[in-house]
Amino acid sequence: MIEDKSLRSFLQGLTVSLDPVERFRLAVGEPDPWQQTLLRTDPRLNEADRMVLALCGRQSGKSTSAGGLGYDDFSMGKTVILTAPSLRQSTELFRRILEFKNTDPFCPPIVRQTQTELEAHPSHGGRIIVVPATDQARGMTADTIIADEACFLEDDALTAFFPMRRETGRIFLLSTPNLREGFFYDTWTSNKQVRRITARSIDIPRRAAQVAFDKATMSDTTFRREHLCEFVGGGTPLISWETLDKTSNPNVNALELT
Repeated sequence: MIEDKSLRSFLQGLTVSLDPVERFRLAVGEPDPWQQTLLRTDPRLNEADRMVLALCGRQSGKSTSAGGLGYDDFSMGKTVILTAPSLRQSTELFRRILEFKNTDPFCPPIVRQTQTELEAHPSHGGRIIVVPATDQARGMTADTIIADEACFLEDDALTAFFPMRRETGRIFLLSTPNLREGFFYDTWTSNKQVRRITARSIDIPRRAAQVAFDKATMSDTTFRREHLCEFVGGGTPLISWETLDKTSNPNVNALELT
């Protein structure tokens, strides 16, 4: 047991600066396994981590995870752009950022803080800009780009952020499922070299009570989308996707009538 408070604070700060999972524990609490995987993605070890897609169930900690990713890179002197479909969601993202800032023993000196921006002293270089995807954000350059609810962004609005990434930078797309279309869905179901992480609410013990309530009150389609992370439509199909999948066989050639 270290009795010296200054030494203990120094070691705690050193630990969180080296491990984003420890930073998450300090600010929020114990991260779920999928959050640990997300926070420890590293393109230096795995090239697929240049672009990370996280498909998340409702209330799985998606926005908090985005805040942890953003602040951790900020603390290392990087420029981070966070975006979401609306100003309200973007502002909520920034509130998550402040949770990590306010618990950081070694927070860099801040020279600018607004409702959507955090900038450290030039000697440090860290900067966070939070903008709704409807804004004209062209012209910025960032080490890290994080999009919350990426499935609900128009493709043009989402992909407009990608050229802002520095060559060594990273892109994180986090979202609950939407329809079977759009950049997120197409990339998720493709064979592109990206990291895919799934966080189903039904697999997270702390969400058990809410999941049970929603299962009893939601339609089957909504429950599958919100908690099982399935890409389904808003209505009830005449024939389910599972039935169609079972009746198709890619190894059998189509009939040819001559």
